[in-house]
Amino acid sequence: MTSSQPLRVAVAAIANDRDEYLIARRPDHVHQGGRWEFPGGKIEPGENLETALCRELREELDIIPVSFHPLMTLDHAYPDRQVRLEVVRVHRFEGRPRGMEGQPLRWMPAGLLHTLDFPAANRPIIQALTLPDRVLITPDLRCPHTLLAGLQRTLAAGWVRLIQWRTPRLEGEILAELMAQVMPLCRAKGVRLLLNGDPERAITLGADGVHLNSHRLALLGQRPEGLDGQHLVGASVHDAVGLRQARKIGADLVLISPVAATLTHPGAPTLGWSRFEELARQAGCPAYALGGMTPAHVATAQDHGGQGIAGIRGLWLGPAEPD
Repeated sequence: MTSSQPLRVAVAAIANDRDEYLIARRPDHVHQGGRWEFPGGKIEPGENLETALCRELREELDIIPVSFHPLMTLDHAYPDRQVRLEVVRVHRFEGRPRGMEGQPLRWMPAGLLHTLDFPAANRPIIQALTLPDRVLITPDLRCPHTLLAGLQRTLAAGWVRLIQWRTPRLEGEILAELMAQVMPLCRAKGVRLLLNGDPERAITLGADGVHLNSHRLALLGQRPEGLDGQHLVGASVHDAVGLRQARKIGADLVLISPVAATLTHPGAPTLGWSRFEELARQAGCPAYALGGMTPAHVATAQDHGGQGIAGIRGLWLGPAEPD
């Protein structure tokens, strides 16, 4: 097995109606033995991902996947081999899962998967399963009261789970005072917030992580200090160069833009869905489509290998125009 020929593996993140995922324990005598994993197996020569997925799930679990979409593609180098995990999220299946090879099975909530011993290559999958299909980006407003009212109205809708707080015109004590009100509101709703700005400032203000614009991303040589596994690091990317940098610093998610035309830049060049898909499959972490997106585009983004969409309009329920 050479570095240019990774072992292609179909991996299934199989969900039930309780938002739990099916995992299996690897036999002790095999590679990465004794650890838990997501079901799947080697993609044989001549097979595509869908064919391999259906075959593996039938052989391993006696089920047939009915509804699924690509989640992510991961390249990982173990000391003794390289693997390429082609991960699919399975929403519906026929049959009742059972360990056809005698392997123990269990259903686990996404939020508890990190407590178990998984192969290192599976860790980004676990991260992806804890992230939502939409990232709300706050509008560039100058009035803290307007922002706070809009946030309260948006949180009350009940769907938001991840926010990128982007208010470049608010700084210093004004931002600190506003965040002192914002963070308790988010925590009460179980919503994570990433501050678009300086990583150290994000930690000081109690954010759940940081979002790096393309300029900040390019200046970093490693993951920002102080942002451990309990924090998220997001990054804005526009091309393969930006994606490589995001992978280098260990970003947990990326926003790829501009996928489509926006109201603010109607004539600007866009990536389109084909190029988004190419970039999403290189990301190595959850990728969100940004630029001209609304909730109606979530399924399209997922069909093209993305986690979902990010944006302001269609997500933010308060005033969005600059004041």
